[in-house]
Amino acid sequence: MKLVVVGGVAAGASIAARARRLDETAEIIVLERGHHISFANCGLPYHIGDVITDRQRLLVQTPQSLRESLNIDARTGHEVIAIDREARTVTVRNIDDNTEYTETYDALALTPGSEPVRPPLPGIDSPNVMVLRRIGDMDRIKQRIDDALEAHANKERGPVTAAVIGAGYIGLEMAENFHHRGVTVNVVEAADQILPPVDREIAVPVENHLRARGIGLHLNTAAAAFVDQEGGRVRVELTNNSSLEADIVILSVGVRPSSALAQAAGLELSPKGGVIVDEHMRTSDPHIWAAGDVVETPHTVLPGQSLFPLAGPANRQGRVAAENICGRSTTYTSTQGTSIVKVFDMVAGGTGATERQLVDAGVAYRAVHVHPSGHAGYYPGTAAMHLKVLFDPESGKLLGAQASGFDGVDKRLDVLATALRLGATVYDLEELELAYAPPFGSAKDPVNMAGFVGANTIRGDLTLWYAQDFPQAVAGAKVVDVRTPEEFDLWHIPGAVNVPLATLRDEVEQWDPTIPVRLYCAVGFRSYLAHRILVQRGFADVRTLSGGSITFRAWHEVEGEGASPQHAEISHAPAGGDPALEKIAAAVAQGPAHHIDLDCTGLACPGPIMSLKKTAASLKPGDEVTVTVSDPGFAHDGPAWAGANGHEILDLTPHGPGYRMTMRMGGAVAPASGAGVVTDPREGMSFVVFSGDLDKVLAAFIIANGALAMDKPVRMFFTFWGLNALRRENPPARDRKALDKMFGAMMPSGPDALKLSTMNMAGAGTAMIKKVMKDHSVSSLPELMSAAIEGGAEITACTMTMDLLGIAESDLIDGVQLGGVATFIAAAEKSGSTLFI
Repeated sequence: MKLVVVGGVAAGASIAARARRLDETAEIIVLERGHHISFANCGLPYHIGDVITDRQRLLVQTPQSLRESLNIDARTGHEVIAIDREARTVTVRNIDDNTEYTETYDALALTPGSEPVRPPLPGIDSPNVMVLRRIGDMDRIKQRIDDALEAHANKERGPVTAAVIGAGYIGLEMAENFHHRGVTVNVVEAADQILPPVDREIAVPVENHLRARGIGLHLNTAAAAFVDQEGGRVRVELTNNSSLEADIVILSVGVRPSSALAQAAGLELSPKGGVIVDEHMRTSDPHIWAAGDVVETPHTVLPGQSLFPLAGPANRQGRVAAENICGRSTTYTSTQGTSIVKVFDMVAGGTGATERQLVDAGVAYRAVHVHPSGHAGYYPGTAAMHLKVLFDPESGKLLGAQASGFDGVDKRLDVLATALRLGATVYDLEELELAYAPPFGSAKDPVNMAGFVGANTIRGDLTLWYAQDFPQAVAGAKVVDVRTPEEFDLWHIPGAVNVPLATLRDEVEQWDPTIPVRLYCAVGFRSYLAHRILVQRGFADVRTLSGGSITFRAWHEVEGEGASPQHAEISHAPAGGDPALEKIAAAVAQGPAHHIDLDCTGLACPGPIMSLKKTAASLKPGDEVTVTVSDPGFAHDGPAWAGANGHEILDLTPHGPGYRMTMRMGGAVAPASGAGVVTDPREGMSFVVFSGDLDKVLAAFIIANGALAMDKPVRMFFTFWGLNALRRENPPARDRKALDKMFGAMMPSGPDALKLSTMNMAGAGTAMIKKVMKDHSVSSLPELMSAAIEGGAEITACTMTMDLLGIAESDLIDGVQLGGVATFIAAAEKSGSTLFI
């Protein structure tokens, strides 16, 4: 038998190697158009980042090693350009000398892989816009970065910058490795989240982690054009009317199957362009097989066929193809898409279907969220993970699982991927006996915990409500936060009342059991206990928030798990000779009266805050405490607690999975010789602008500009109809749902479209007041808004209301930041007064 394999790397090399092990007499030829027959393409970003320093370690096999070990004729630089199915020949072009020749075959295996998607955008063919698929791509990118960094080190140029288009696995790995090299990185993603293989609430903590490490994220926008600049730089123009400057652009917006050769040969293709194969990996031609990125295979969970550009499935498909070529009857059943990625200290991944995919496919499902530690909390080096499991609501059969976190994420994903492959249910997860010792796990493993919660929902012991259904899910219900008062004061869901679990049994005696109750806590455990208390006392409609406030804050991008830390890497160096900053710097330089270190690693919220509170009670004004926390949410909870209690944050920096914060007690420092006392910095004004009436918004900005003129900080939080004042008159086009279009048509678009609250008179009154203002040289509303933004006012748009009204970030004017209720609460805590308009 003569076997010709078109393409090397994963699937092609697997076919050739397995065929040789099954048939020692076969003539096996591998034709690879590139100059490397088998390489670790998943390792390419790490050589660019100097994590893998030896380039040769990426070369898995060479033509020489394949001939010596397996007697395989591997030819690099040879591209198959045509297939003659009747004659069973392929036409081969030597890309180095452009000569052509014909090769016969008895069996042909197609493994050409995939090719990067390059959208037809202006400037897409610029040499500054690169893709990473092969060794040559890696060499060019690395050389470009090496040269730029060397020039920067020699002070021949400024800092090196990169723009990564696409926030999938490869894009984020490139962002991380560029950052390791000292490159400033911006990531652009058209979707509203990073990491398409996971759902929003699993991805947002990773977004938070990226921002804390200095990576710029630009979501809900896409590249519109690439414009070459002087000095080899490029301007990336975005669809939200902004732009980025970069020394190099990495295009990572996806891949498509390299099926042109198969199509030209008349092989059957799917509408997505993938080669159609049967369970034996045979194409529509009985003498031709295919495997890897170029083929479509059945999805383990979802109906129909799917494309999976993953190394693991490609290798297994290659093995199956080889066995059938050599006369065995081996089948490839399905692909479930198990994948994982490392992003700095975090890990994220998934298996099976996502919630988005299940909704799109119309598959019934139920979801549960748990947030256990990677291993026993009392053993150092762990942090909470975010684990989501999807399953059939009746049988409990697993449909998908996702996780993000720090330690132990890969272990849990592998367990869940195995369980899903074997058709396990959430009941099976309850019973799994997994390895346990304090450094590795817990007696009740996170996988067991997900099984407990999932099984409880099917048994009827627990009924859930979900973050994405807020506020509809709580309409007409009593929203009860069963956390401690300290946790409630730091942040709580709007409209919730605080009834700590410890006092719930006494409180419920006064409640009407016919009124619906919606419970929540931090992660879902305390609210589950509350759920059982209420149900057994005759309450008819009780639901618990899946995943608790951690999942809620991530989904709605409220400060905490879901928003980037605004206090990270605080600097106290004097800027511009500011006397106040110089006093702070002098006080910091003198050092504290007393300093202690507090280790809160392994403690989940509210553990770090409670420990910090206890420690602070023994300290005096001017004393300092440095607290080390493994909870990422502490980036917001810590400063919020410190500000509420009048303490001063001296430093807050990322540290492992969490943060390290240094705080000076009492909001003041002990006076030093020649140094003044730094007092509580609360001053200025905060506004909640709820109204969209012209006169009310005018009043808000007149007061705001007055405060700014008096050097007072101004923080303005726009929600509901007040958001209309921040809308662009002509926002960039985007796809909208029907309801969003309806809202957009009914609401005024921008400050010039606002109307008076009274005496509008079909617009006549509004026109009159604008004329009177102009005649009296009073600035218009757009002018007042611009002045406030230029004067330093913090303008925040409520993300929850934006979602409700169908308003995207690209619909808003420049200078507006996004935030949630916690953003306003933190602002109000810093302010001397708060106005609701």
